[in-house]
Amino acid sequence: MKRTLLASAVALASLWAQAQVSTMVLQPADLAGPLNFTIADDWGATPDMNDPLNRIQAFTVIGRDNSSTADSLGCEALVNGAEVAGKIAMIYRGACNFSQKAMNAQNAGAIGVVIINNNGAPVGMGAGADGPQITIPVVMISQGDGADLHDQVVAGNVEMMIGTIAGMFANNLAMKTEATVIPTQAARPAQVSTTSGEFSTQLGGWVYNNGNDAQANVTLKATVTHNGSTVYDETSTPQASLSSGDSIYIALPDFSQNGYTGRYEFTYSTQSDQEESFDIDNSYSTTLSFDSLLSYSPLNSAGLPSYGSTYYRSGTGGFQACSYFKDANASRLMAEGMYAAAFRSASANISGTLLKASTYAWNDEVDGFSTISFNTGSFQQLQLLVEGEYIFNDSSEAGQMVYIPFFEPAGLQDNQKYLFCVSTVDADIYLSFTGDVDYNETINQTDAISTLFAGDDGNWYAGFSDLVGTWSMGVLMKDNQVGIQDVNRVELTPYPNPTANSISIPMMGQSGKATVQVYDNKGAKVADRQVTVGGNQVLTMDLGSLDAGLYTFKVDFEGGAHSSFRVALTK
Repeated sequence: MKRTLLASAVALASLWAQAQVSTMVLQPADLAGPLNFTIADDWGATPDMNDPLNRIQAFTVIGRDNSSTADSLGCEALVNGAEVAGKIAMIYRGACNFSQKAMNAQNAGAIGVVIINNNGAPVGMGAGADGPQITIPVVMISQGDGADLHDQVVAGNVEMMIGTIAGMFANNLAMKTEATVIPTQAARPAQVSTTSGEFSTQLGGWVYNNGNDAQANVTLKATVTHNGSTVYDETSTPQASLSSGDSIYIALPDFSQNGYTGRYEFTYSTQSDQEESFDIDNSYSTTLSFDSLLSYSPLNSAGLPSYGSTYYRSGTGGFQACSYFKDANASRLMAEGMYAAAFRSASANISGTLLKASTYAWNDEVDGFSTISFNTGSFQQLQLLVEGEYIFNDSSEAGQMVYIPFFEPAGLQDNQKYLFCVSTVDADIYLSFTGDVDYNETINQTDAISTLFAGDDGNWYAGFSDLVGTWSMGVLMKDNQVGIQDVNRVELTPYPNPTANSISIPMMGQSGKATVQVYDNKGAKVADRQVTVGGNQVLTMDLGSLDAGLYTFKVDFEGGAHSSFRVALTK
């Protein structure tokens, strides 16, 4: 099943997914493994790293120039040429073009260049003036990975490999993130997974023989653990033989429980009768959480969608990224808001930028991924149900997960298709995209719909030819009590709105005790006030201690009536 890519000049180049090409730490052991990277594969003379003859393997050295920066930017001729010659030069991003850095390293005798980003994840690298003269591989890794490696590089302990791993070892079975079947969501609302039969997941994956020798009796094993106990342990029937360069899909029994709670750890591994020469890439792990979030990105230790691996956008204008949801028991749920992370390109200040969250009922005739016509009619009947907005307060929020509450909660319906979307109209805003999981093979095997996005051309798309991963977004779900709330809801209209310091709230004939709670755009409670009202009393609240931004007010009266509204606070 072919996945669709929206052509984009700003799409990251070859991140994680370029055939068998890898940027990998070989030693020291505690840092060994593949790194997320981008590669300069279109500069004109850089080698084809899919060719095993172009693979490089060497220790890394910080390439230093005469600049005063603590970590050299490599914009001048390198002064440690004797140290760099025959090694992989590690240089920091900043001040000059990528190809100028690469040229200085190449002139010093480096056999490859690793550029460390100075602002988060690796990005695409333009050729610049010197690009056509660069004949060594040039890759970029993330700021975080560079920080992890720095001290060991200085100590001379880091050996790296850049190139294809195919044929590098005698016995090398491998798995790929994008070629493994994973649960159809990484985080699922617990309310729709409480009893037997309400959720199960298919398991399986492709096994690749990247070694030089044939592998006999190849197996795929999957385990699932929960709270330290193994709740699933299955190994496939041995496959007679897998030739060098060949691959095979191996299915395993479905995973199903009578009910689910908390976090489940899924681990795949593959082996054969031969002793593995390179075991870094022959296993894969992911998680599935049952709590209050719907997310296709695994949850981190804070219980939020994992983010920060990289950022992505499509086209040159606004766009929106969406998570799909449909469930036979969806009426148990109410969507409260969404989580997302974003940053403005070129490290520009994100303060004042608007993100919008939207819930749509998707009423087109679509039944599985294979039935979607992306550009010809499968997105004509989108009914907007609720929206929410988030305005970034300062530059420190760039790249951080923020909460976008809906103006009103959205009660869901059984078996209704929904799209939960985060959108921007700014041409230089990027949304977080994680490479921890990829739903490509899950879609191939189950026809499930996962995440989608709409470009500024008005068309919808799914999947990426040059990226492995999915959007870092989450939908906060609560128990659905819409029927009760509809009966007891009253409309309160505060004024002035927007306001700089205070608001007045007409209480609409309510009387008795009331609780007024105020939440910021991250979902944190910032005020909780107990009041007594009567008749047509107007409640005045001083907001002078709060920062500028959008706030959600929830008012509950002792008689059961309640209301909620949003207030924009300006400074």
